[in-house]
Amino acid sequence: MKPLSRRDFLKLAALAPMAWFARPLLSLSDGDKSADIPNVIILVFDAWAAGHTSLYGYPRATMPNLTRFAERALVYHNHYSAGTFTATGTASLLTGRYPWSHRALHIRSGIASEHIEHQVFSALRPSHTSLAYSQNRYADKFLYQMEEFIDAHVSFSAFNIQNQSLYNLPIFQKDGEIAFAAFEENILSKVSDHDASLFFGPLFRTITRYHRHLLNNLYQDSYPKGMPDSTELFLLEDLVDGVIDSIKSLVEPYVTYMHFFPPHWPYQPNKSFFKKFRDGWKPDVTALHPLVKAAYDDGTLLSAREKYDEYLASWDDEIGRLFDYLQESGTLDRSIVVITSDHGEMFERGVSGHTTPLIYNPLVHVPLIVFTPGQTERVDVHANTSCIDILPTLAHLTSNPLPDWVEGELLPGLGGEENRQRSVYVVDAKENSAFAPLSQYSVSLTKDRYRLTHYNYPTYQGFEFYDLETDPGELQDLYPSQSAVAMEMQQELLDKINDVNKPYMRE
Repeated sequence: MKPLSRRDFLKLAALAPMAWFARPLLSLSDGDKSADIPNVIILVFDAWAAGHTSLYGYPRATMPNLTRFAERALVYHNHYSAGTFTATGTASLLTGRYPWSHRALHIRSGIASEHIEHQVFSALRPSHTSLAYSQNRYADKFLYQMEEFIDAHVSFSAFNIQNQSLYNLPIFQKDGEIAFAAFEENILSKVSDHDASLFFGPLFRTITRYHRHLLNNLYQDSYPKGMPDSTELFLLEDLVDGVIDSIKSLVEPYVTYMHFFPPHWPYQPNKSFFKKFRDGWKPDVTALHPLVKAAYDDGTLLSAREKYDEYLASWDDEIGRLFDYLQESGTLDRSIVVITSDHGEMFERGVSGHTTPLIYNPLVHVPLIVFTPGQTERVDVHANTSCIDILPTLAHLTSNPLPDWVEGELLPGLGGEENRQRSVYVVDAKENSAFAPLSQYSVSLTKDRYRLTHYNYPTYQGFEFYDLETDPGELQDLYPSQSAVAMEMQQELLDKINDVNKPYMRE
């Protein structure tokens, strides 16, 4: 036998936790669930904007494998996240509820205790075994909350080469708030460099950075700007290999939720796509927004956009192997596959990334591609849809009862009807208490071809109104014209905020 290389050893070490967590599924007999029910595979790409995807008309060919795979799917062209960052977007996708209901309003916050059992794993539990994985530890926290309803929960670092996390140590009893916020941030100072511990913090960071330096040097030929990083280093190829192996191990029918970190920042393209999009193309110039305090210049935004596109293309090149496996193994013929994102990414108005109170299409317009067993042709759906629609649709497609607590609707083409007058909301209230009425927020209402956004902060209050059909870049604010449509939508939005605030108002 050929001796194991360092890379092979690291890959095996990374996959070992997967084998441990998958054991509960392997113990289930084939007769435990009905063989006539389709599997459900949910693939979430973190910080993936529809506007950067060639499938949705982007001029750069960032995702040819996805485009090819989508030729047998329903492609939703006006699909929106319910939030602008990981916590709000992911919690809404998993629960089928808006952020003002599940109350995961902050980056580190969890779902309100009364809604923990209101999620996709409990909804499909009567018919499916389940496996859940999130490479983003802010989203992984929700899986720990829902662990009672999940047969196998894979650690967020399972497919990483670097594992520096203390998140899973028994001493913390899987309490992410204690392990991450209290210990890892404040004692070891893994997020900031302000020491809370005079000994452990500097020592831990020194060892970690030295290890990262060694790994980046080891893989420099494959990743010229450094390895992909989810706060722990990993390889795109190992991530895809690990997920394929985990799917192979599952007992049908199953629901598996796979939340990948790519193409989230930092954007680390592989050698094949490094500098691929230094092509001179420039998007429309957008004006700065009053809520943007420290704006990036246009050159910095253009450079960040190019790196994001290169990383997205690198990810498509690898995830294409998973698409091929699903098709060639016959899994696609027995499965519903959902491909989507928790939120988008922004490179305009002075903002790079998604740490902003703004609500615009680059942040909230996300891809949604749904494959159903036996589908042979592509179907394009242009109705407005929301991430909260995915859960009830999956319950419907698997013949499970439609939960009475969902706020979403059945997706058009999968049991639902197109409704141009449907109201779709996006909520950002990360400066607001999760236990109080919404008073500091950005909330948008998208209806038919229009979007109205209300910004309500101590330093800035205002409305913006756009016609997304004639102005998809949201460059011309029509609110000053005070049109009848804008005023009707304003009243509807304010009434909705008043309604969702009622349970938190003092008598």
